Amino acid sequence: MAIRTLIFLLGFIVLPFTATGSQLFAVTPSGTPEAVFSGKASVAVSRLSSKCMDVQWTVVSSSDTEVVCESPLSTGQSIMGQMLLGNSYSTPPRRFFRFNVSELSGVSRVQVSGWMETQMAFGQMQRAPFSGADFHNSIMNFLMSAGGAFPAGTTFPNHTVLGVLGKVAPRGRAAVYEVAEVTPGGAADRAGLKAGDVITSVAGKKFKTDGDFLDGLAKATKAPTYQLDVTRNNAAMSLTVDRDYRPTATQVVSVAEVPAPVPAPVAPALSVADELAKLLKLKEQGILTQAEFDSQKSKLLGHPSP
Repeated sequence: MAIRTLIFLLGFIVLPFTATGSQLFAVTPSGTPEAVFSGKASVAVSRLSSKCMDVQWTVVSSSDTEVVCESPLSTGQSIMGQMLLGNSYSTPPRRFFRFNVSELSGVSRVQVSGWMETQMAFGQMQRAPFSGADFHNSIMNFLMSAGGAFPAGTTFPNHTVLGVLGKVAPRGRAAVYEVAEVTPGGAADRAGLKAGDVITSVAGKKFKTDGDFLDGLAKATKAPTYQLDVTRNNAAMSLTVDRDYRPTATQVVSVAEVPAPVPAPVAPALSVADELAKLLKLKEQGILTQAEFDSQKSKLLGHPSP
């Protein structure tokens, strides 16, 4: 059975993602799941390790340039994996992800590979690498949620953008998207959408979650235009929206700047008159004797002591 089928049967998706699993959401220049992080490699390693723990994965190993995490399998996933990879004598399968980190000029690049493995009866290891859109989309979502950014040149061939800001909110058995702001000149603005409108379906698709809403935008790539069902002031209407693809990623994460050390403040130099006044005050306070005062005065004026 193909590895892509294996991934599907094992329910690989670990986080909500932003496109249907059969299509690539973000195509990086290398074609592999990758992201860039601001800062040194050690910072990226820390963020990735922390994110693994956040989603209840186990950090198997970690170095300055690599993190390996194990994602636990449910009982059903384990049984299915054993059927596809091994036999009744093999060990339960395990699922791993390797994050390779490289650093250049204060920016870290992370590429990810994943695989499932099981040990056979005579000790040989059976391993199957992950591939396909499910794996790619989920790991890209993982990297973004860990603080990464899309590499410059990343394209989004299966993702449309509305040009709105807002939130998905529950309503009855479904949900709606409450529009707080519309980007001037964007697809939604050109279609006539306004702040305060409530979107009830995208391209004929109703939704319950953020992921469902974005899946509707993925479906909207199928034709040059698509429909938005909207409620405005409790009145239902339908808007026709031009398909706008998300633009190619061009922004590169900024180089993490190390603050320059702040020099210790330097006390202003005292004039000879100030020094003499200071010595005189010490003599008047009884801290210096007359002889000590005369000696310090001679040194200050550049004369030898009497």
